[in-house]
Amino acid sequence: MSLLHLLAGRPVIAALRTSDELDIALSSRVDHLFFMGGSLTDVIHGVRLAREQGKGAFVHLDLIRGLSSTDRESVEFVRDFVGANGIVTPKSHLIKEAKQAGLYAVLHLFVLDSLALANGLKMAQTMKPDAVELMPGVIPKVVSAFADALPDIPLIASGLIQTEDEANGILDAGATALSVSERALWNFEYGK
Repeated sequence: MSLLHLLAGRPVIAALRTSDELDIALSSRVDHLFFMGGSLTDVIHGVRLAREQGKGAFVHLDLIRGLSSTDRESVEFVRDFVGANGIVTPKSHLIKEAKQAGLYAVLHLFVLDSLALANGLKMAQTMKPDAVELMPGVIPKVVSAFADALPDIPLIASGLIQTEDEANGILDAGATALSVSERALWNFEYGK
């Protein structure tokens, strides 16, 4: 199943920085969790619990202590021993490795200026990740540019989204989903 179809049900993804947030995320309405911090042990435990509850689990390779963010073996470890649905990374070679390993591959991009926007679009068009995560996620102009240029790739806006008005505005701009650490948004319903 395409990641677009998985994300379409509920547009909010819980972005977890610590294991303390896990229970709240699991009891929320989100269908997916991004593990963006903590130790490898914490992530293995959290992914197992998320999957047991039917929630998708994605591991940000660059942010997990005890996990290398540079090699194919880390991708295989996430697949074979962590049991996550996919990875999040800014590294194009790991996007390729994840896809070959049968994991969803989310390309994480920081779009801070027009050069980063052009380079990010080019990278996404070349790599064809399963989704693109845009940071900061509160810039409708950037979300719209990516949505227009990449109509078949889901866009996940991330970073600095703190209110329902911001969430609605970014989804209206073309984002498929939002990755947010703001717990108050974990039960957010688009358009309500």
